Formats: sequence, C-alpha cells, structure tokens
Amino acid sequence: MGVDARHPSASVPFESADFDEAGLRVEKVDMKALRACAPAFKMSRFTIKPGGHSALDCHEDQELWFIAAGEGELTRHGGEVTSVRPGDIIELGSNISHTLRNTGEGELRVFSVWWM
Repeated sequence: MGVDARHPSASVPFESADFDEAGLRVEKVDMKALRACAPAFKMSRFTIKPGGHSALDCHEDQELWFIAAGEGELTRHGGEVTSVRPGDIIELGSNISHTLRNTGEGELRVFSVWWM
C-alpha cells in the first residue's frame, strides 16, 4: 500500500509562541495555511510548565480539550475541580469560566478545538 498522491498528508502548521510569566504557552494553528477550505472551528495546542497555570478564561465559544501529556487540575465555574491526565477529553460549554493548573512534574500538554 502506497500513499495516494491525490490526498497527501501534511503536518498542521502551528504559530510559534513563548511561555508567559505564569508558565503558559499557546500555539494556535495557522488555519490560513491549511490546504482544505476554511473549517468552522479553530485549533491550538498549549503547554503549561510544572507549577504553572492558565489565566481564568470565559468565552462564548464551545471548546474541547484533549490532554496529551502531564497531569493537572481543571477548575470550572463555581469552583468545581477535576483532575486531568493523558487521554482525557474535556468539554467546556459556552460561558463557563475555567482555568488549568499543572500539578505534575513534567509539562502539561493540551490540544484545543473550539467553535461557536
């Protein structure tokens, strides 16, 4: 079995970014660089250093997170705390405030997809 030249695979281009003072780095996908027509969603990956955290966030978009590596705690609206680990998929509905803290010894790596 060979690769079908009509459907070549390509890696998704991420925009580079630096870590902020809280130990968070967010790298968004450059959707304009994708060969397919513009999808109705956006994507990013983010990394949180050990002991770091994301800023409290709240938006109208719906969002899914895939935990790729590391361990952490997700705090949602109202103070609900959930432990996260590799393989977890987290759903964040519209207008739900949330923040993520790295509680592990290695980097916490997350892929995010969001849409209206």
